[in-house]
Amino acid sequence: MKIVFVSVFILLAVSVLRIDGKESSKGLTCEQEISLVKPCLDYLTKKTDAPSTSCCDGLKKIIASSPTKKEKQAACKCLKNAASQIPNLCKERVNNLCKECKIKVDNFIPNDLDCEKFV
Repeated sequence: MKIVFVSVFILLAVSVLRIDGKESSKGLTCEQEISLVKPCLDYLTKKTDAPSTSCCDGLKKIIASSPTKKEKQAACKCLKNAASQIPNLCKERVNNLCKECKIKVDNFIPNDLDCEKFV
């Protein structure tokens, strides 16, 4: 069950992202990306009813900093690894986070959440 929640969180990450712990072309490290999504955790673990402004702003910043396929794959790997450490992620909330933040995501998200397949 934990894998499902981790995968769903990664689904969000993939739709938004980049990694390898190094700087991207826009200068975000994996640690910075994780820091940007931390405000989303209360919403994703059902501690609050709506995502915070800082959560949505963080997602938007990650999207803006990850324009290339390589950067999106890196962010996917970064957040996938981070999500594996978070218990009690709510699948439904992860799926709705971009909608709740009014973020339109046009990219294809691989069903198996293989970050290397992200386009």
